[in-house]
Amino acid sequence: MASPYAFVTLLTSDSYLPGVLTLAAALKDIHPSPPLPTEVDFQTVCLVTPETVDISSIKLLRKTFDLVVGVEIIEEDNERGLRLLGEYPPHVAHISPPLFPPSTL
Repeated sequence: MASPYAFVTLLTSDSYLPGVLTLAAALKDIHPSPPLPTEVDFQTVCLVTPETVDISSIKLLRKTFDLVVGVEIIEEDNERGLRLLGEYPPHVAHISPPLFPPSTL
């Protein structure tokens, strides 16, 4: 059964690939598998936007993370809504993560 705990990160650009790979490696270095009695088991999860990330990067993520989940980009061009977020560019991309219970990880 999969662990109910996870470290989750998001990759929307190939330029951030070294950072998410470093994060996954650091988690594996710091937290041994199986976990020590004082620790809990966890999974590493990477949300990725397939529209903006190269397939070679996604393949590398699949080798590194326990789970890789593709998410959809939603572009927002509502200026009032962007001001509420504290951002005011011409448009901003948001992601739409799939909603699923932790037991499916």
